[in-house]
Amino acid sequence: MTQITTAPRGALFTRDTAQEFLASNRAWAICAGAITVLALAMAGVLWHMRPTSEDLPQFRGRFEALRQIEKQWDLDLLALELGIAPNYDAVARGTNVLLDELDRVGATLPGQPELAGLAPQFESYADTVREKIRLGDQIKASYAMLRNSASVLPAGIQAFFDAPDVYQPAGDGIRPSEELTRAVISMASFVISPTDVLARTVEEDLARMRALAAGQGPVLADAVESLAAQAEVVVRERRRGNDLMLAVTALPADDAATSIQAAIVEAEAGAVNARQRLQAVAIGLGVLLALLIGLLVFTLRRRFVKLDQDNVLLQQEKQDAQEQVLQSAKLSAIGQMVAGITHEINTPLSYVRTVFELVKERVMSDRMIEALAAVDATDDDTEEDAHYRQEELILMLNDGLHGIDEITTLVRTMKNFSRFDRGHAEKFSVVDGLESALLIARSQLKYVADIERDFDTVPDIIAAPSQIRQVFLNLINNAVDAMATTGRRGRLVLRTRLTASDTVRVEISDNGPGIPDDVLPKIFDPFFTTKPVGDGTGMGLSICYRIIENHGGTIAVSTAPGKGTAFTITLPRHIAAHDSTPVRTGGHTLPA
Repeated sequence: MTQITTAPRGALFTRDTAQEFLASNRAWAICAGAITVLALAMAGVLWHMRPTSEDLPQFRGRFEALRQIEKQWDLDLLALELGIAPNYDAVARGTNVLLDELDRVGATLPGQPELAGLAPQFESYADTVREKIRLGDQIKASYAMLRNSASVLPAGIQAFFDAPDVYQPAGDGIRPSEELTRAVISMASFVISPTDVLARTVEEDLARMRALAAGQGPVLADAVESLAAQAEVVVRERRRGNDLMLAVTALPADDAATSIQAAIVEAEAGAVNARQRLQAVAIGLGVLLALLIGLLVFTLRRRFVKLDQDNVLLQQEKQDAQEQVLQSAKLSAIGQMVAGITHEINTPLSYVRTVFELVKERVMSDRMIEALAAVDATDDDTEEDAHYRQEELILMLNDGLHGIDEITTLVRTMKNFSRFDRGHAEKFSVVDGLESALLIARSQLKYVADIERDFDTVPDIIAAPSQIRQVFLNLINNAVDAMATTGRRGRLVLRTRLTASDTVRVEISDNGPGIPDDVLPKIFDPFFTTKPVGDGTGMGLSICYRIIENHGGTIAVSTAPGKGTAFTITLPRHIAAHDSTPVRTGGHTLPA
């Protein structure tokens, strides 16, 4: 069994629906939006791919220049320590240049996103260089003291040789001049190579020279003491300068510089990789953009084709609408005519009924019985025969009154159906509505099918009576037309139920041929009909759907080929306690 529910409507995504979607405004809007988004994304990628700032290459060049200045300063300091440089002016100038360049390079780091990762490493390197400069300043101070002490050594040696008894052997046969010569040689060796062994040798030589001079007289002793004091300053400062130079060489300036250079290389490699990734993304976006542009062109083409088709359909629908307007005008005129006729019929019909009732009343009187007996009396008539003729006449009058009641009911039903209420909402009984629809359709229905009523006790609903009657009549007429094609007498079943969700459900089913699967999705479309030209407008079920939708209800259909079709209508109900609640019918909000 195939079942379709029209609220909400749904359809499978098939090839036809895909083509319809591609030709729709939504598809065009989606394509245009996607192209806009991709274009903006590609613009962003290209903007990021633009030649970046020269901050990183410039920093690399400045840092390399800083390294060259640092190396030159190291060479000047080493020359000073080895005594190659005549003074420490070169070291002093190099210190100022190195500090200025260090500050200049460090000032380029803040505010540069590409250089932000190098700031900690450069700060470590700068601290190392500043420590090196601080040690260099101490080396300069030691060098100054060393030069001052060394500059007075010749005068001290001259004073030593000018002293008496300098060439006289001491108690152990050693002359002071020889001891001095040995001490000067060891001190010169220490100055050239300031090792701990040579330092002890110089100290031992000076100690022996002091001991030897002590026994040779005060003049020689004073000269030796002055010379030894200056020699000790030279040894101390030479050793201190050597230790400071070792401390300078032990600083990890090269390691810090290597780390910065590696970070620069890594940053440049990362920039290259990022650019390559952006190029790949740009290529991908370009391909997608090209595909979407192609899809947009295809969509526009489908849209133009759809517009042409819609134009043809609109022309056809215009003609159909004109015909519908003409038919609506005819129906409106017929409705007005029916309303007028029913109004005109009611007066003579009431007069005839009054006459029939008056005649019946008089026929039933005793005087009428006597009159009838006197008029038709014969020798063989009895009073019983007179009563029989009276009853026969009363029966005929009752039949006439029944016929008048039937005519009155038909006129009232036609008047209700012809009334144009514009969606006026009021209390309405769905059972009465079904019965009135059956009465209107009886002329066709009695030759086609039997009627089966299965009515539950359901409360009145708030609805537009003429509209709901129109829905019932349309569905009953469709069922009659369907069962008429089977060649056998059918069965029309009408059911009413009160559901648990406080709604009233009405079911109109038949045992006709059913609805084909290819026709089922289109039955509620305007102007769609399977009847021959001239037999149907294709608006019946579409109007039914719209009326039920405006009443806040649903209409569903279930069908099985060869077994029949059932339409199920679900309508909200409004009980008397809620009569003041506004209800929406026909697109207007009206008081209940």
